[in-house]
Amino acid sequence: MAAKKTASDTSFEMQEVFIKHLKQVVPANVSLVDDIADLLKISNDSAYRRLRNETELSLDETYKICKHYRISIDSVLSNKGDSVTCNYIKLTDSEENFDNYLTGLLMQLERLQKSEDAKIIYAAEEIPIFHSFFSKELAAFKLFYWQRSVLNIPAYQTKKFDWEVISEKQLEITDKIHKTYLKIPSTEIWTDETITTTIKQIEYYFESGAFKEKEDAILVLQELKKMAQAINQYAEEENKTKNCSFNLYNSDLVIGTNCIHVTVAGSAISYISFNTMNSLTTSNNQFCEEIEHWMKNLIKKSTLISSIAEKQRFQFFSKAYKAIDNCIERIKNY
Repeated sequence: MAAKKTASDTSFEMQEVFIKHLKQVVPANVSLVDDIADLLKISNDSAYRRLRNETELSLDETYKICKHYRISIDSVLSNKGDSVTCNYIKLTDSEENFDNYLTGLLMQLERLQKSEDAKIIYAAEEIPIFHSFFSKELAAFKLFYWQRSVLNIPAYQTKKFDWEVISEKQLEITDKIHKTYLKIPSTEIWTDETITTTIKQIEYYFESGAFKEKEDAILVLQELKKMAQAINQYAEEENKTKNCSFNLYNSDLVIGTNCIHVTVAGSAISYISFNTMNSLTTSNNQFCEEIEHWMKNLIKKSTLISSIAEKQRFQFFSKAYKAIDNCIERIKNY
């Protein structure tokens, strides 16, 4: 009679690798057993057996777990060769897809926030999406701009911007995204042009008649300045919130794209932007190592403007404030 297969048998080797990676991704204070049991609609005992490699995960179960935790199975099981599998959420033409994108972003941040060792490095071609949600007014404009001009959602094509056009649901989610990000240690790399993109977006919308009222465009710019002032304070104090470290670098090199590198529980995840605001996500080891190497090299060639770098920080933010103030004056005198 054939012996019963155990976790050491070939058929379970890949599952063992997958479960090991899963335990690294999920924060230590989250009950993985309860999560898996609820996700797969099985008992806690059945979930234990799968996590101990005593029971084989089906293909459908593996798919559900990967989708729930946003894990690329290719990145877990195959880190060799020149191909990388990435995850992304389709955004084009659908407000519902965009809502799912925002909800997924919040869920990812909440998982990171629960992990004691999570860190984010953000190379910012334009203002990091998390800071774009600094206030209700700034978030409303960015959400409107993305859905109207980037995602081409039909319902927004004939609308002009005012304070009622964005749903409260989206504003509530973005407020939570911003507040959660402030609780995760991070390093950001900006250039002198990082804030310019949003200034140009606001001015372009005003000049093309996309604002219902001139005063609304001015208010959005004023909120943008308040956001910059808040980041200036984070940089000065080296903290976004109490005991949440923040480092800010000014790069003279052109970054070229928004790129996020996350490390948590001994593993890494990289997010590469495309189509302005969407991102390709992967935990492929070789790819993430290359992204980390690129970011470390970028930091070496950048100027630290947080902490004691008072002169460099003052010059950097003074330039940003002036650009915003000049735009406000142009709109006032239009």
